[in-house]
Amino acid sequence: MAIYHLSVKIVSRNQGRSSVGAAAYRAGEKLYNEYDGVTHDYTNKSGILHSEILLPQNAPPEFSDRETLWNAAEQAEKRKDSQTAREIEIALPRELSLDKQIQLVRDYVNDNFTSKGMCADVAIHSGHRHRQDEQCIESKSDNNITPNNPHAHILLTTRPVDKDGFSVKKNRDWNKKENLYLWREQWAKAQNREFERRGINARVSHESHAKRGLEQEPTIHLGHKAAALEKRGIRTERGNKNREIKERNRQQEQEKIREQEKIREQEHARSK
Repeated sequence: MAIYHLSVKIVSRNQGRSSVGAAAYRAGEKLYNEYDGVTHDYTNKSGILHSEILLPQNAPPEFSDRETLWNAAEQAEKRKDSQTAREIEIALPRELSLDKQIQLVRDYVNDNFTSKGMCADVAIHSGHRHRQDEQCIESKSDNNITPNNPHAHILLTTRPVDKDGFSVKKNRDWNKKENLYLWREQWAKAQNREFERRGINARVSHESHAKRGLEQEPTIHLGHKAAALEKRGIRTERGNKNREIKERNRQQEQEKIREQEKIREQEHARSK
């Protein structure tokens, strides 16, 4: 079942984080941060299916190296509380193979971010639940997706780039709230186009249930015994009832999305 998730976070020094550390954790690599002299080694991290750097056309070619890119981003920031990167986290449709997920993310990133002058560092994770390491600040920010759902982390630079490196001034327009709405909408559209193109009977929406006029049927309380059995993979009567409720909610949501798409198509045809 296709799910929709997109969240935006900021990597900031006043959180005790760095863009180098975030990039190392997402990609499962060992990177040295020249700004504070810290080496971030996550080469033992599992669940990483793919990673790559996507750059604007006018970016320095050496920025295709992950350590070079994020050290340059760190060096461009002088304040102790600087925001060094923006992270977009998206759930990936399980209806698509890994190769198709990669291409979908690549197209979305190029259309919405690198084309606007941002450098992007993409990492796709399998979605299994990681054991949290209380000593690792990055592991605490990597558990927003439901377990067993593949997802992508997109680290974005906060300054425009040209052939000489990062601009002295940040592009404050990238912080505007309307961009968040646009990025959310465009991710839903990108998935739905791919579903339609491949004949997949699934649709997602970036809008809330309330905005779409959906009343979700509530699930029932499992109780600690049933919850423990379900956690071990043993199906229970209460668990089966919740699965039936979730399936009815899913079908209602899919039908509502199709109705809204039909209305938009009719309005578009009338406007011609």
